[in-house]
Amino acid sequence: MARAATTVGEGSRTGRGVGRGREDGGRYARYSEEQIEILERVYAKCSNPTHLQRQQIMHDHPTLRAIDHKQLKVWFQNRRCRERQKKESGGLVLENKRLVSANKQLKEENNGLQKKLAQLMSENEDLRNHVLTLTSKTTTCGCGHQPEANNPQMPTSAAVNNNLLSLAEETRKEFLSKAIGTAMDWIPVPWLKLHGPNSFGTIYVPSTCTGVAARANVTIPLEPSKILEILKDRTTWSRMCRNMEVVAKYPADNEGTIELIYTQLYAPTLMAFARDFWTLRYTSVLDDGCFVVCEKSISGSDAGPSSPAVLEFVRGRMFASGYMIRSSGEGSTINLVDHWDLEASSVPELVRPLYESSEFVAKKMVLSAIHYIEHVANEKNGVEIRHSIEEPTLVRNMSKGLCRYFNDAINCFSEDGWTLMNADASNDVIMSYKQAKNYGVFADFGNIVCVKASLLLQNVSPAKLVSLLKERRTAWLDFDFASHSTAFTKAGCFAYPGLKSHHHYMSDPVVLGYSDYEDESLENIRFKYIGDRQLDIPPPRELHHLQICSGLEDVGFGDCSELIFAPIDTKFPNDAKLLSAGFRIYLLGSNAGTNSSANQTSVLLVAFQFPFDEDNLLEDVAAMARDYIRYVMSYVKSISHEALLPAPNPAVANPAMAFNSTSTQTFAFNLAMLMCQGYRSTLGVDMLGFNSQSAVPMLDQMQNHPYAIFCYSFPVQAHPVCIFANKAALIMMESTADKLQNLLMDKVLGGSNNLSLSAVLPTVLQQGYAILPPGNTLSLHNRSVQYEQGVMWQAHSPDDTLHFLALAFLGWSFESLI
Repeated sequence: MARAATTVGEGSRTGRGVGRGREDGGRYARYSEEQIEILERVYAKCSNPTHLQRQQIMHDHPTLRAIDHKQLKVWFQNRRCRERQKKESGGLVLENKRLVSANKQLKEENNGLQKKLAQLMSENEDLRNHVLTLTSKTTTCGCGHQPEANNPQMPTSAAVNNNLLSLAEETRKEFLSKAIGTAMDWIPVPWLKLHGPNSFGTIYVPSTCTGVAARANVTIPLEPSKILEILKDRTTWSRMCRNMEVVAKYPADNEGTIELIYTQLYAPTLMAFARDFWTLRYTSVLDDGCFVVCEKSISGSDAGPSSPAVLEFVRGRMFASGYMIRSSGEGSTINLVDHWDLEASSVPELVRPLYESSEFVAKKMVLSAIHYIEHVANEKNGVEIRHSIEEPTLVRNMSKGLCRYFNDAINCFSEDGWTLMNADASNDVIMSYKQAKNYGVFADFGNIVCVKASLLLQNVSPAKLVSLLKERRTAWLDFDFASHSTAFTKAGCFAYPGLKSHHHYMSDPVVLGYSDYEDESLENIRFKYIGDRQLDIPPPRELHHLQICSGLEDVGFGDCSELIFAPIDTKFPNDAKLLSAGFRIYLLGSNAGTNSSANQTSVLLVAFQFPFDEDNLLEDVAAMARDYIRYVMSYVKSISHEALLPAPNPAVANPAMAFNSTSTQTFAFNLAMLMCQGYRSTLGVDMLGFNSQSAVPMLDQMQNHPYAIFCYSFPVQAHPVCIFANKAALIMMESTADKLQNLLMDKVLGGSNNLSLSAVLPTVLQQGYAILPPGNTLSLHNRSVQYEQGVMWQAHSPDDTLHFLALAFLGWSFESLI
């Protein structure tokens, strides 16, 4: 019987039953309609027959016997492939339908939003025209500042959205309750100190709270308006702040101002995204003349305007925070509160302590603001803590620039032009690339490769390791560029001294100034050029590194020590961009489930930037940068054993003596123990009325003791601050526990005896204590208080890092009025 042969491509049937396919190594296979029908029926039962099954198929169906066995195998393969493609195609069709539907919905929502926007813009224009007809003067926050001529007119206070005004008032109420110490149980942190000779105050962290928080109550010799100006611009004093933008500004009642703020904070490590915040800030003046600036996150659920999410940022939340500034004598008293939710759950557990520690917030945010204000106050008042070659303002700005550009290198935001090249997790090496112009001494180079790495270290002191890296700079810079001669000669590698390229010219860096007293120095290091004929090194040029070294005095959790530098030359302008590189080390504390005093973890961050000009050098420069940073990391590992933390002190390891507790009761108990121990060790006897063997806790004995007992932190170069007063002391001074900062020592000592700390302190420092004769003093309400005797003595922590002055009055009573 004649057979109508048709050609079927890849074993499948076309619309007309005719096709052509190439099978069996390039030969075309022809199948009849009958063969196709049989094969399809067999395929429906078994899509992937074995060799024996295929033989049985050919035996059962004589029509298929003319087909080569290998062709039959290929037909089934092609049939399976077609079915798989069909399924995938069907899935794509469904996904396309879903996307088309979602796109249609988004277009409808966008059209609705566009209409609302047009309506709001029309209303805003009407309000603006109405304001222009009523007044030509725009009120501000009461600091004497007038808007520039080119600034748009703001709507009047009556035009402020009622929801925003309600949120502003609510935020101020919440902030004030935290600032005066009633909304949270605050613990003083005596090891976080002020440095200014005329500044005094206390830093606090909460015993418990949602998120992380810190508070400061300090007095600084600077006028309130200047402090207000500084604190409002977070980018000025916070090196963690990348950007802060006032998106909208409206006047409110009583010369107040409501602002919508968008803020971005850098990520401190390579292991997490940066944070951003969308907040409402409310500036107002209280009836007593105090400036109050409060701020809080807002969202659509708060009936306030919302801000869209930004790529590479995790949206954090700011709880009611801010500052209250009151004029105080020749200076100002500041109550400052920072309260955040940094979304710690989105961070790897290893670095989560940086996002969950209130003490870290106290160090990096609150204390940074206070120290910056102290510097400005010292400059204005002509107080020079340490001699500087350069102007203090210039030193601050250059130090800030070095740190800011290093943070940019650590984060490598895509909006700055950075593109991720690789993420070599096995070596913790991350490389990014961008095109850039006008980078200081690299104005002729249009490309930059940034290479970063992180390293975990156990029981390593950040301060010690940074000191070693600074002292042995020539050792870790001694990289041999010979194996990368092409990249070296064409790129800006002269910026990094290496083997046979530069060597250290000066024995010691030139200290240009101090931006954080003695704890952060700005230095200039000069390198002398030496050449090598094997490396076609560019013509000789003098090389300098501008460098900051900080954190050498930090103690405790959250230590951050840095050695950051950038290449400059003699023509370097002060405002030029810097290619910062260097090291940053955080002490993260103990690992979970380990002894906190014996197993401390630190994380080291290293970043270097390599400029080059020719685009075709990217791979060569990247390979050189990778080898360079691995060489540096290898050296760091080799010396880390020389920077070990000191062995834990058993007394400090005792939970009863630990000062990093999160419990107010624990802190007060520790302090009571130290005061009693200090009294016994300096006077040789126990304080009358105390029984160390009693079942009554030492803290309860001190709280209920008839003596009026005070305890003051005793930081160097600062005024003592009251951190404890028992019940009798509070009654005597007519004060409360949330107003300890008002119990100044000279106020407590003053009276008919005209005693002062400066008169008593030499005796205390010489013999450990001083006995005060009978006298009187004044309470905070100016009532006269008589006492039969007073005693002042020293107390200190077991490791001698914290020092206190304790003061007790015996037989005290209020003088009766006749």
